[in-house]
Amino acid sequence: MEATRTERILRLLVMLSGTRWYSMAELEHRFYMSARNLRRDLDLIEACGFVLERENGYRLQATHTANRNLKNLLHFSEEEVSILYQTLARIEGDSPVKERLVRKMNAFYDLRALEQLRERDDLTKVRIIRQSMAAKKQVKLIAYRSSNSNSIDNRIVEVFDFLPDYRAAWCYDLGDHTCKQFKLSRMQSVELLQAGWRFEARHQKPFTDVFRLSAPKALATVELRLSLKAYNLLLEEYPLAADYVKKDKEQYLLKTQVAAYYGVGRFVLGLLRDVEIIKPAGFKKYIKSQIENYLK
Repeated sequence: MEATRTERILRLLVMLSGTRWYSMAELEHRFYMSARNLRRDLDLIEACGFVLERENGYRLQATHTANRNLKNLLHFSEEEVSILYQTLARIEGDSPVKERLVRKMNAFYDLRALEQLRERDDLTKVRIIRQSMAAKKQVKLIAYRSSNSNSIDNRIVEVFDFLPDYRAAWCYDLGDHTCKQFKLSRMQSVELLQAGWRFEARHQKPFTDVFRLSAPKALATVELRLSLKAYNLLLEEYPLAADYVKKDKEQYLLKTQVAAYYGVGRFVLGLLRDVEIIKPAGFKKYIKSQIENYLK
């Protein structure tokens, strides 16, 4: 199975933390990737606080934030752990490796250490939400930007769990009385309320598909035939889909349940020449209607 982006970036961090320089050609050979995609990964590593030297190839600069052996995850300073946390949080998608690493860091380094980094607004949101869960209090999500309703408004919710990477939280929405995910990046801020939980018995995680959409139950099972390009993009954007793909000669077959057609539809519409819809007929009809509406 091809390594996910999470695994690849962590392998890059381990390789580049030594004294040796790596050329782009060596990195391409080691990761079986194009220089363009590797540069995206290197840029992401720098955006998360690491300093890369690029004069004679690539390696991490031996600064106080990145001067230890990255192979030993349990002996980082709080600042180094914070940088790793930010690296993982910026990577889209979920994977077992990513979840294990985040849980390992959180087990040995309490999030209060990360919350000292005030420049990250999300950490303040995490702190308030953790307080609400500990006290079983409701919270108000201020100016939440919803893509589904195309609106920006306040939401009163009961938060009962985080996703493993703290990218989003599972909430019971008092507005429509359903359990759903709310992304931290779409919240302007979070306000802790005095009102206690009223619907704890309904705090249940609904079915969530590999495209990160949720529903009380699966809508349908979708089967797709993917080119190598579509397969690579699928695993990079939605790593959990790897368990539902089988190789078929020079192509790949994806068979997975979906909560709605919107998530998988967005993926297919971006790769029409590289994806063949095998079934169901309802999904083919959905894609056809989306194209027709766009052309109108």
